[in-house]
Amino acid sequence: MDQDAVQRVCPHCARISYADGRRCPYCGRSFRRSSGLLPIAAMLAVFAAVVLGGVALMLLAAGREIDEQLDREVQRVERELERNFDGIQRDVREELDRRLPEPTANP
Repeated sequence: MDQDAVQRVCPHCARISYADGRRCPYCGRSFRRSSGLLPIAAMLAVFAAVVLGGVALMLLAAGREIDEQLDREVQRVERELERNFDGIQRDVREELDRRLPEPTANP
C-alpha cells in the first residue's frame, strides 16, 4: 500500500480505495459522482408540462361553463323583456281604445 496515495470512497460501490487512477479498481466506474441533474431536469419539465396542461384544461372548462351560463342568462332576460314589451304594447292599445271616441258613420 502506497503511503502517498489518498484514500477515496467510490460513490457507486462504496468501497475504500487507495488507487491513484480515475476509476474504482473494484467496480470500474469513475470516482466522480455524476451530478444527476439531467434526469431531475427532465422530470421537472414533464411535471411542469403536466401541471400547465391541467391548468389549461381547467381554464378551458371554466370558460365554457361561464359562456353557457351567460348565454342562458341572456336568453332569460330577452324572454322577460319580450313579455314586458308585449304587456306594455297591449296596455297602450287598451288605453288608446278607451280614450279615442268610437268612429261614427258620418258621410
